[in-house]
Amino acid sequence: MTAPLRALAPLLVQSRRVAILAVGSRLNGDDYAGMAAGELLKPMEDGQRLLIAQGSNAPENCTGQIRAFRPDAVLVLDAAHMEKSPGEYALLRPEEITGATFSTHMLPLPVTLNYLEAACGCRTAYIGIQPRTVEQGIGMCAQVEAGVRQLAAELTELLRPAAGTAEEDAAAEGQD
Repeated sequence: MTAPLRALAPLLVQSRRVAILAVGSRLNGDDYAGMAAGELLKPMEDGQRLLIAQGSNAPENCTGQIRAFRPDAVLVLDAAHMEKSPGEYALLRPEEITGATFSTHMLPLPVTLNYLEAACGCRTAYIGIQPRTVEQGIGMCAQVEAGVRQLAAELTELLRPAAGTAEEDAAAEGQD
């Protein structure tokens, strides 16, 4: 597991319900990285322990869906300028989000995250994926695609125990 996700592990292990907010625009090249990672994680979604919300370029439109899910943790996946190589990803602190994300969102992500923390009583985390370009055009570069696949694989491993716990909880409830 890479260092960015090693730091995220305690939050995910302690959380009974996790929402992932995937962000980005398909029409802006590598800006689609967060959405692409969300699509790769979508098969894990069970609606009980894990919710994948596809926020596109207006992630604030998913706040009602996330609030109704009542997560303990919300993880945002989005392309971000971080002075790294294309496809690299990092866990960013809230103060690093300002100026790091693209202006493709209707409402700044820190505002959306602060709202979710207050409305849901959850903790939030932000993973930025370094793009090569966010110029208009469909398709991500090969390095960003590879980074997205690696990120999704690591998140799958981190989230797998939570998905298994949901099945165990359902079995236990059936025995009551």
